[in-house]
Order: sequence, then structure tokens, then C-alpha cells
Amino acid sequence: MLDHLDDLASDFSVFHRIADITLLDGPTFFRLAWRMPAYEGVMRVRATAQQGDGDTAGMPHMAPGRYEEINPGTRTALAADPAFAGLFSYGSPGG
Repeated sequence: MLDHLDDLASDFSVFHRIADITLLDGPTFFRLAWRMPAYEGVMRVRATAQQGDGDTAGMPHMAPGRYEEINPGTRTALAADPAFAGLFSYGSPGG
């Protein structure tokens, strides 16, 4: 994903009307970025090409109506997912 930040920025601007992806908090960015191959943008082209080569590592595997592999980006889900271990800091409540 990080190798495609310019492509993601382009797709975010078109499909979500987000002009600057750097202003998003981490959970929101990853939640939206994960879904980009569902839209008719450059990330779909990249995902299709990658799957065509048989290299699907790191790509969401979504059959119609089945989204259980998508991390919803909630604080609890991100904290429990080993793929995101240590990436997010939420600070202390009230402080």
C-alpha cells in the first residue's frame, strides 16, 4: 500500500473527495484505502494486475457479500490485529 501513495491520493480525491490524504487519521486512511480496489480507479487496475499474476499477497480476498477479512478500522479491531501492532497510539483518556 505504501508503494502506491500517489495512486491512493488520486483515487481518494476522485471517489471520496479527499484532497489531502495526509490529514486523515491512520484508522480512517487504512479503512478507506483497503476498499479502493472496489472502485473503478487506478488501485483497481493495480489489484487486478496483481491478481492476474497470481500474486495476491496482501490483497483483500472478497467474495460477493463476504467481508470478514476487512479490518473495520475501529480502535478495538486495530489494537487486536497483529498486522497493526504498534502502529497506532491513542494516548490516555482525558489527557
